[in-house]
Amino acid sequence: GGRAAMAWRGKLAGAVAELRFHFCQTGPGSQGARDFVKASYKDLKLKNPQLPILVRECSGTQAKVWARFGKGVEKSASLEGMDAAGVDKAVQALVR
Repeated sequence: GGRAAMAWRGKLAGAVAELRFHFCQTGPGSQGARDFVKASYKDLKLKNPQLPILVRECSGTQAKVWARFGKGVEKSASLEGMDAAGVDKAVQALVR
């Protein structure tokens, strides 16, 4: 936890071309993803002003994060059923 755990956020723009969050506005499985975006979006944008961070809300969607890297490479990770801390870890692992 703490500051060291947040350090990865400042390195996003160099590693990732785009970050996309997909989740359901109301589904319980998306609660952690919603909480993470609500709590962290501002911080992520502040530290990575050039990085597109997209949020797609769609009814019935499974919570997922997509990262686009150079040369059009995309990777995704399921966030379904995670709490906000789990989402933070999953995003961090995805963008490494």
